[in-house]
Amino acid sequence: MISAREVVEQAGVDVNKLIDRLTSAAAAELSAVYRYTILTAYPLGFADEELRQILKDIRDEDRHHFDALINRIYELDGTLPEDIRQFLGSGHASPWGFPSDAQDPVTTLIEDVRRAVHPYGGLCDLTEGRDQRTFVLAQAIRNEKIEHMAWLEEFLSTGPPARFRPGFRGRSPFLARLSVASERTEPTA
Repeated sequence: MISAREVVEQAGVDVNKLIDRLTSAAAAELSAVYRYTILTAYPLGFADEELRQILKDIRDEDRHHFDALINRIYELDGTLPEDIRQFLGSGHASPWGFPSDAQDPVTTLIEDVRRAVHPYGGLCDLTEGRDQRTFVLAQAIRNEKIEHMAWLEEFLSTGPPARFRPGFRGRSPFLARLSVASERTEPTA
């Protein structure tokens, strides 16, 4: 039986490069989960509860992103470093808190999410027409990141965003369509 790695290689994708990009994206997602966990406890001052709910939902969806990326890495016969410091020390993770000079934490978060969208566009470009599974996965994560950015932008301009629905924490609507994340926030095989 032919492996997923062989199928992707035969389609003309440099699988080692792809695994490296997926690993970098997974490290950034795990760092984001850590960061948003800390920020939900951080004294934000203004509109604490509404912003906290948004951050919790973003955190839970980022955890789904991490799980889905890890699954794809292993499907392609890739592995992760056993030492988490080596995994997160790749230099791809964003800062874990607000800069001390941040005037507006929400604007800082919007910029961080905007930067987080770009690697998924690169993954889409690398895999389009050649590795449909990774392409659709990267596209789904990119769409959810864009939605996170919209939630924060709407919060900044009008208060609680109209598109944000509290209580749907971690549903990852784009990933859920791919059967890589279930309703219980558990990854599937």
